[in-house]
Amino acid sequence: MEIQDADVAEYRTVSGAAVGGLVLGLLSPAALVDPVAWCIPIAGLAVSGYALVRIRQNPTALTGRKAALWGLCLALCFAAAAADRCYYRFRLRQEARQFAAMWFELLAAGRPERAFQLTVDEKNRQPLDDRLWEYYRNNPVERTKLDHYVAPAKQGDKPQPVRTLLALGPSATVRYLSAPLQDYDAGLDVVNLRYAVTFDDAGAKKTFVLIVQLMRRKGDDGHAFWRINNCGSPDGKAEGS
Repeated sequence: MEIQDADVAEYRTVSGAAVGGLVLGLLSPAALVDPVAWCIPIAGLAVSGYALVRIRQNPTALTGRKAALWGLCLALCFAAAAADRCYYRFRLRQEARQFAAMWFELLAAGRPERAFQLTVDEKNRQPLDDRLWEYYRNNPVERTKLDHYVAPAKQGDKPQPVRTLLALGPSATVRYLSAPLQDYDAGLDVVNLRYAVTFDDAGAKKTFVLIVQLMRRKGDDGHAFWRINNCGSPDGKAEGS
């Protein structure tokens, strides 16, 4: 009987699905680098699960259970890590959009002195209240920075987005389009948001695209602070919509 069992074990075939699942599991870390690769751990879960079912149904004909289990564990771990990263990036975009919306609202309301404070580092940012103008009056350097922030573009340069948004006021419609960039660099989360700004020009609807770059830093107390780093239109031109 022992000889027969040994012969059976000798002629068992290694499950191709088990090997494939292990390979997919080993490739699953790519999902942490490229969102397109998120399909790899998902496929690894499916293939490894299928291999385990087939091996259980045909224990005398197939082997490779350990390989399938390793593939399943690797795929599961990296699928969970990729899902967590995806959720983090989603929440980061949502926070950035909320902060940018406040900036747009302040400019639409004709409050550039407050909008400018959203570009200042959190350690030097002043409260957005009625005492802000007094702060600028008592700080000539900061007042000069504010004047530069709202200054019109020089001859031949692209229009200044801040100046344009102030001029349009609440008549402009700002629509979120996409987040073409999310990155992490030197302790800073960086998010670029793309917006379409539509306005009426002598009865004709025109639209220009605006890229707003935001940065987020975590303080020592664990709280995160956002600021507007810069903004600009890719071409600086208004187009009919």
